[in-house]
Amino acid sequence: MNILIISPDAPPHKGGISRLVGLLKSGLERMGHHVTLAHPKLRVREIKFSSIPFRKYYGKYDLIHLHGPTPLLSDLTLIINRKTPIVYTHHAEVSWISEELSKIYRGLHRFLARRAKAIIVHSQDYARLFNRANVLVVRMPCAFKPPNNFDIGWKNDPFTVLYVGQFRPFKGLNILIKAAKALSNVNFALVGDGYLKPKIMRMAGGLRNVRFYTAASDEELMNLYKRAHVICLPSLNTTEGYGLVLIEGALYGCIPLASNLPGVRENVSHLGGLLFEPKSPASLIKSIKTLSTNRELWAKIAENVQRNACTYVNTYTPEYYIKTHEEIFKKCL
Repeated sequence: MNILIISPDAPPHKGGISRLVGLLKSGLERMGHHVTLAHPKLRVREIKFSSIPFRKYYGKYDLIHLHGPTPLLSDLTLIINRKTPIVYTHHAEVSWISEELSKIYRGLHRFLARRAKAIIVHSQDYARLFNRANVLVVRMPCAFKPPNNFDIGWKNDPFTVLYVGQFRPFKGLNILIKAAKALSNVNFALVGDGYLKPKIMRMAGGLRNVRFYTAASDEELMNLYKRAHVICLPSLNTTEGYGLVLIEGALYGCIPLASNLPGVRENVSHLGGLLFEPKSPASLIKSIKTLSTNRELWAKIAENVQRNACTYVNTYTPEYYIKTHEEIFKKCL
């Protein structure tokens, strides 16, 4: 097959979508397919600029694999390229500018998505948004493999909460800093980059229990996961759709602690982690305090999430993800 992947992000950009499309491109090429990956090259904070959605691809590719939602990029591609089979992967529910405008956009985008031959989502939560026969749940794979001979008992004090991800408004890092201010006996490690990072660092100014790291290599991440007790995803809204880092951290005995959001909560449920109320520092603080002051409880949950994460990773492998997509693509031609 000659496949065009259109994505809002792509390697070397950091992020879940970028990692997934990179995995698909290399995997499908190994299977003998020709894959072109198109993505916006110009971005200003949350806005991406590109001529990609204005192009007509009929006759140039057998199939378009579109990732979204990204305003204009995914919408116009669905409108303009009706003659080429499209498989659409819906990663999250956009929440931006205002909830009223976001709600209108989400409804419009789901209507346009019906034009796709198949819609791929990563959770049952998101499958229910479409309620159509052509919606398929394909679980996200994790880039990390289960560690060999790692014992959660090796984790030392102080109790550490780890965040791994981009520094963007919807990630809720201000909530995490408020928790750090209230829990001086707990360490907080924030890993990643993004235009919001300088602001978050200023918010944490003077806090001796907060450390910042640049976007780390996989090996550096593994070492951070080995030391941390909790992997936290304090996202504010449905722009966060799953949370791959929760699985990565759980492999090393980090208890997933995340906002109660569609998709994210399903991931946390599979792992056996904990949820807290979105946008609520008090709810997050309560959860961290419960775990940090009751190490027997922490150890019990940590052992369970590590076991569940290993099962997940061994079941939903990169090979599974690539092969499932190939099968879906073939059925849509």
